[in-house]
Amino acid sequence: MFSESSRLKRPGSILDDELDITPMIDVTFLLLIFFMVTSKMERSTELQVPHARNGLGVSQDQSTVISIFKTEGEPEIYLSNERKENGPVEPAAVTPYVRAAVAEGRLNVIIKADRDVPAGIVDEVTRAASEAAPAEDDLKFFLGVMDQP
Repeated sequence: MFSESSRLKRPGSILDDELDITPMIDVTFLLLIFFMVTSKMERSTELQVPHARNGLGVSQDQSTVISIFKTEGEPEIYLSNERKENGPVEPAAVTPYVRAAVAEGRLNVIIKADRDVPAGIVDEVTRAASEAAPAEDDLKFFLGVMDQP
């Protein structure tokens, strides 16, 4: 009969505990290449912010409005409502402007900024405006984002 060593030497004979995984690896790589070629690369969708359900709008007539526009260089601050009027000014000019509005009884400050304006500029304007209030609780700040036409 055949011995154990002769069974190993016979061509085309594979022991039960061996498994040839080469075809499985080939199929895996083919599937990987197929999905890489056929998949469509899309940018992630932009964040969809839900509409506010609660809250009240702020009257712009009874508020101090400051607009910040993104320009070629540094962002520009204007002491107006979404118009390039009364400016551009430095953040230090915001304090007397808001102080005059507080003297008239306008205690709401609305800061409107273009979408691409760095948050640091908005923070500077907010700090300058907050210096105009006699007490910390006197002013209420509201931020808005506007799109450039």
